[in-house]
Amino acid sequence: MMTSNSAFVGVHLSYGRKPLTLALLDADLDLITRTNSDIKDMSEILSELDPVIVCVTANVKPKSAKSANTNSMFYEQLEEMSFQPYSAPNETRQWFKVNADASFATLLQKKLLFRRTLEGRIQRALVLYDQGLQINDPMEFFEEITRYKLIQGILPLENLYTPKELDALVAAYVAWMTVNRPGQIERLPDNMVQPKEQIEA
Repeated sequence: MMTSNSAFVGVHLSYGRKPLTLALLDADLDLITRTNSDIKDMSEILSELDPVIVCVTANVKPKSAKSANTNSMFYEQLEEMSFQPYSAPNETRQWFKVNADASFATLLQKKLLFRRTLEGRIQRALVLYDQGLQINDPMEFFEEITRYKLIQGILPLENLYTPKELDALVAAYVAWMTVNRPGQIERLPDNMVQPKEQIEA
């Protein structure tokens, strides 16, 4: 059974040497872990968590046979670790999928900018920050910009989350919502969950 003390993990699946981007939130929306890992590293992290909900981004399609194989291995590993599809009564390890872009768009309720642009990354980070996630304040990025840095083409990008990290963060947040704001999420086919659009009063 899931409780407010559960761990909430968001995972963005990709490809390469470390194809998993993982974000771990606690019940207070503190960012405990943010890392790029392989399936073995991910398994070690998840093995120490119980109860835990894992939310996997499903908006990025595998671009090759290798990345498709990574996806397959990931889901097989979840099964081996006794994760059950959401929502399995009385199970302490559950997982589901989410469309990261759709989740951001629903939370923002305005036009979503392209995820790979600077403004799109800042916009997504602001959405999460405004939802209460204990992450870097995205507006601090602008405090680091000077005339000299702009002329030199030096931008403090290390202070911003990457698109993959932002996808993992929103996935972790949706996992958190399933326990803490269940009335604000909806279940979709194929073990998908999305935030509900909120009607302004």
